[in-house]
Amino acid sequence: MARRDIQQGQHYRKMDADSVWEVIGLTDDREGIRHARLARVGDPSNIKMISVSALRDSKLYKLLPTPAPSSEA
Repeated sequence: MARRDIQQGQHYRKMDADSVWEVIGLTDDREGIRHARLARVGDPSNIKMISVSALRDSKLYKLLPTPAPSSEA
């Protein structure tokens, strides 16, 4: 099974929920386990941390297409 790289800016949806989360950063905990900081799209004050292994689990989270950057000037 191919491992998905987790990158800042990616969007995920938990399989049993409708909310969309954006990866805003990556960090390692004291045990060396990699985690992603996620902000809820539409409510960036709602932040959570999820292990990268959980985000890679297609039974738990779905990687969504990354939206194109807006071209507002």
